[in-house]
Amino acid sequence: MGKTSDMAELPSALIIDDEAHVRLFLHTLLEAAGAGEIRETSNGVDGAALYAEWRPALVLLDLNMHGQTGVETLSQIIATDPEAVVIIVSSQQDKETVIDCQQRGASGFLLKSSPKEKMLAVLREFFVDDDEAA
Repeated sequence: MGKTSDMAELPSALIIDDEAHVRLFLHTLLEAAGAGEIRETSNGVDGAALYAEWRPALVLLDLNMHGQTGVETLSQIIATDPEAVVIIVSSQQDKETVIDCQQRGASGFLLKSSPKEKMLAVLREFFVDDDEAA
């Protein structure tokens, strides 16, 4: 009852980023956007495995990580679940990177340099209840 049962009904989210301060920032944004359970990992290999096991409603994925890249991780997640909702959160903004990620199945792209309010607005769109929107 209370907060625990409410949390179970809220959409879950996974953050995959090798920088601890970025994970903390994204965690805070996800909480403000309405996410329930939020898990984090610092590398793509663990992130893809955690996604396969847990199947969260949303993934926030960095592209530039040590070891396995975000693009490789995105491909693994989409291979596991073609309907996965993966938003790339990166400092890379060249058109080729954005197009490549979209073609590989990314649902969206956020620049790390975006204002906090813009990032929060984009994330909130993914947590709007379809019943409430109707």
